[in-house]
Amino acid sequence: MRQGFKQKNIVIIGAGFSGILCAQRLEKKTARLKNISITLIDKNPYFTMRTEIHAAATGRGKPEGITYDLAETFADSPNVSFFQDEVTDIDFENKVVKGNVNDYTYDYLVIAAGSRPNFFGIESAQENALPFWTYDDAMALKKHIKECFEKAAPLADEEEQKKLLTFCVVGAGLTGVELAGELAEYIPMMCVKYKLPQGLTRVLCIDAAARTIPNLPNKVSTTCSCILKELGVDLEMNAKVVEVKPDALVYEQIGKTVTVPSCTVVWSAGITSETITCKAAETLDSRNNRIVNLESLQSSDPNVFVIGDNMYYVAKGKEHPVPQMVENTEQSSVLAADNIADLITGKEAKRVYKPAMHGCMISLGAKKGIACLCRYRQPVHDPAAVPSGAACQAGDQRLLPVTGLRSRKSASHREA
Repeated sequence: MRQGFKQKNIVIIGAGFSGILCAQRLEKKTARLKNISITLIDKNPYFTMRTEIHAAATGRGKPEGITYDLAETFADSPNVSFFQDEVTDIDFENKVVKGNVNDYTYDYLVIAAGSRPNFFGIESAQENALPFWTYDDAMALKKHIKECFEKAAPLADEEEQKKLLTFCVVGAGLTGVELAGELAEYIPMMCVKYKLPQGLTRVLCIDAAARTIPNLPNKVSTTCSCILKELGVDLEMNAKVVEVKPDALVYEQIGKTVTVPSCTVVWSAGITSETITCKAAETLDSRNNRIVNLESLQSSDPNVFVIGDNMYYVAKGKEHPVPQMVENTEQSSVLAADNIADLITGKEAKRVYKPAMHGCMISLGAKKGIACLCRYRQPVHDPAAVPSGAACQAGDQRLLPVTGLRSRKSASHREA
């Protein structure tokens, strides 16, 4: 590679899976070059392993295994600078990223800002439900559950106790079912601690879809539902939330309105792009607040790449966009970094993104889970775009029940 050219500034917005991997790949690909600056920006000082936050909510997951200090992560990376800042705007014409603390000029920009909870316009849900997306959300839920048991323990009114000890999870996607499985094992332990009958408690998981994890094959949904029911979770599908009150969840199901007295409604019903991505989508070509990619993962602005959850990319020969899942964030970050490295050295961004997903694993409590292994390219569809169950052709997937994931004894819950 050539050396001695004018300094090139690469700015990456977001230090989630895709942002971190892109920064690391860029550093490796440009290690022999001089005058390269890679700036990584995130509003938090740490990276969150989002695939593990359900375990954090019950104390089964240790903080050091879920959050990682970003400054420490890149302490030995001379070309990568991490800034804790919240990006508020992007001036595409002048190539400037604007934050609350600093402004950052760029030659190439990578948008990897990630997602946030989607409340689908239900104001009462945004006001009264507990969002479940970040590590802080998990810690807030853990504290809230403890407070519910503390309030319920001295009460004589059984109905009030039941209201405090009914835990509703809205959303039966990957995050929702994993959280429901955790709660189903955790709540009985809390009953023992606070000397309360387990019959006073309830874990309810609802979704507007007809089945759990609707963006995966029917067989996976069936197995997942069976395991959750064995754990004691009540499942209500085809249930559309109408209102979330401070002490009740109201939903419609098959023409009937159902009210569930509950002081705990956890929201994991879906995601949308972060605010800065939605703002960028007003300028760049986009669909549903996700930015449309070319095969090189460039956006309609050739100096701007989009990876991870924020990208809307339909691979050649496919009908639906890539899924908002970890494998896509990993693979898209590598290809975008490689194309940027080529552009920096005077080449063209000719590498084409060909996602090759292998499947996913679903944890349902401490001891059970499901591994869905798929042998196809770009497997999972956008659940909002097509009917459920269209993800895999017959013979394209293997479904493996997984048991003994982790010993409850060796991973005790911590209430403090």
